[in-house]
Amino acid sequence: MKRKIIRQGHNTLTMTLPAEWSKKLNLQAGDEVDLVEDSGSLVINGKQNNGFKSITIDITGLSIPMLWRFFQGAYREGYDEIKLKYENGDKRYPSIFDYYASKFEYSKMGEKQRDKSALEMITDLVNRFIGIEIIDHGDDYVIIREMGDISSKEFDSSLRRIFLLILDLFEKTVELVEKNKIGDVSIGKTLHTMDTNVDRFIDYCCRINNKIKDSSFQKNKPIMFSTLYLLELLGDEFKYIGRHLINAKKKVTDLLPFTELVKEHFESYYHFFYKFSKKSVIEFGELDTKVYKEHFKLKETKNSGLDKIRRHLMLISKFTFALAELRIEGELGKGNNILE
Repeated sequence: MKRKIIRQGHNTLTMTLPAEWSKKLNLQAGDEVDLVEDSGSLVINGKQNNGFKSITIDITGLSIPMLWRFFQGAYREGYDEIKLKYENGDKRYPSIFDYYASKFEYSKMGEKQRDKSALEMITDLVNRFIGIEIIDHGDDYVIIREMGDISSKEFDSSLRRIFLLILDLFEKTVELVEKNKIGDVSIGKTLHTMDTNVDRFIDYCCRINNKIKDSSFQKNKPIMFSTLYLLELLGDEFKYIGRHLINAKKKVTDLLPFTELVKEHFESYYHFFYKFSKKSVIEFGELDTKVYKEHFKLKETKNSGLDKIRRHLMLISKFTFALAELRIEGELGKGNNILE
């Protein structure tokens, strides 16, 4: 749509807002809107609170993985209230918290998981996400609602928390490799639980990113969503490392120097994510080259557990490099002379 610019007074230019858009957002004379300047474009955001958003999802017949994805999608999208409907009866559900690990990995080691009622299963699901609670339930439904308000300040602190939790995962992995902790199911469970905490804050950041409409979020949303997605994939690699440590038959201590190097690589990215400078970029690039050289020096061995862990560590470094690309893109978007 096009609008004609109207001169008012000596130095003021105005234009009209589309009637349908204004009506949809219930904008009135005197209301404030948020303007975002982006090169040759000017983005106009309506009211911060665009109304109460609710959705009903019928989970009847859905597998646990599909149920999870529908609920996670609604949570990330920023719905204030989510109603889950299911068939009334005595149907039992497997654990939703660690479905794949408990169904395939832990079961191989003789562990048995207790199936749960729909309400128990959904309670476990809701407890996994930040800022929501079950407020009502009946024979065939559960209603979940957001408790309290969210802010951009919470986004910043939650994002920082994601980085610190991933660094904790690195510390734990280095310790496990150094002490040759293998063959114990608790190893996998520890790393799995730590990664789940990373995922909780990633989902929360995605939710905030979708709900906050002010100018500080608008321009960087695509890069930030991609960053969160890659951080989630990176964190998942520690779960797979944990499973290989459980199943390892031979020592893995020879992998310690490479594990520490991959950790240092991520730490370098973390530092220039928050304090971008030419020096930090150069240091990261040198470490990135070193990781690749060391990886290709390590030849395939007869120790399959060690080789599998090494490949997952290399994937972590590849995700780290992709994250660095996004950070550089975000800095270039500011139009600063960043390498002077």
